[in-house]
Amino acid sequence: MKNLRLPIAVSVLIALSMACSSKSTHEDHMENETSQEMSSATSDELDSTPATIISFKEESTTQIFNTYFGLKDALVETNGEKVSEEAKKLEALLTDEKYNSMKEEVQKIAGTTDTAIQRDAFDELSEQMIELAKSSELASGNLFLQHCPMANGNKGANWISLSEEIRNPYFGDKMMTCGSVTEKI
Repeated sequence: MKNLRLPIAVSVLIALSMACSSKSTHEDHMENETSQEMSSATSDELDSTPATIISFKEESTTQIFNTYFGLKDALVETNGEKVSEEAKKLEALLTDEKYNSMKEEVQKIAGTTDTAIQRDAFDELSEQMIELAKSSELASGNLFLQHCPMANGNKGANWISLSEEIRNPYFGDKMMTCGSVTEKI
């Protein structure tokens, strides 16, 4: 009887190992499919998002903010070329003299595809956008002031978002959800 224990134990271990391996492979495959479905849904959702989710009393302010959100989303994706394109669109909207300092930051962003430089300028741009949001009359929708304590060399940085969900423009996919909502505007 003792002679049979070892071969039976080895057989059981092999069977369990194969079953676990098969289950793990199946779970990995299912996770991959789910992840791919979520990725494509997220892309589809972003593409189908209406151009204007918020509106201000002044249409020009609405356009400025909607373009800012496109720039922010491109930073979340860490896509330097797209960030530059969005910054150029924003620059074209900043024609009034009161936007000169904001325009300087936008030009820094538009003039490069280096996301590190773009994110530095975005920090200052966001502070100016926060001031603009607070001094403008919001006609519909909500804005959320968000803060990442680790951005800007651990000094922290802010940005404005259309939703409470954190999608960090300062770290992109490295730390997508780092941050918190600090205020609803």
